[in-house]
Amino acid sequence: MISIVIPACNEEKYILETLESIKLQSFKDYEIIVVCDGCTDNTYSISKKHADNVINIKQRSGPSTAKNNGAKAARGDKIVFLDADTIMSSNVLKSIEIILNKKNTVGSCMIKPSDNKVKHRIMMFLKNNFLCPFGVSNGIIFCNKKEFFKSGGFNGSLKKGEDGDFVRRIKKECSFAMLDDYVISSTRRFDKIGYIRTGIYWIKEFLMPGDENYEIIR
Repeated sequence: MISIVIPACNEEKYILETLESIKLQSFKDYEIIVVCDGCTDNTYSISKKHADNVINIKQRSGPSTAKNNGAKAARGDKIVFLDADTIMSSNVLKSIEIILNKKNTVGSCMIKPSDNKVKHRIMMFLKNNFLCPFGVSNGIIFCNKKEFFKSGGFNGSLKKGEDGDFVRRIKKECSFAMLDDYVISSTRRFDKIGYIRTGIYWIKEFLMPGDENYEIIR
């Protein structure tokens, strides 16, 4: 079984489409775990109708803690961490099942933007081919549950950048794979903030990590 863990903080506008994309997967042996991280909107009620398990954290704890809590509740031997605004193409879970049955692997999927503007397509191409091999997330990470816990899971002290940190650590024990089966991710952050400001933000975070939560864009 594959356990799909979705951390969500006020994602009522996006999470239903994400959950519906899971229901349309060609591979059916899965469970959906939504971790509502301090939600004050309708994310919890939407998730209760469509997920197998909904964990409700009253106060926002951050994505690392939310993902770790979801992993602890997972019944499957394989785990997929999926952003609440990321839609899976129909064969993603099938491909993950196949590759994780062959070897210990951590990986992600190729990404397409939710908006088909040229600038988004160019930036996602660059991200797929030049950034993801260094641990930059495409809104989805998969691995075997045994290897996840062996690596220590997500660093609970990090309020952002937890995906990259996790992938870089677990890659010491696992091979890394990028699946051609794609996911579609919301471009809301880039539409509001822009690629230049977003890039500068992450460069600053790399050089001088801050302790504030990553800004939520709705």
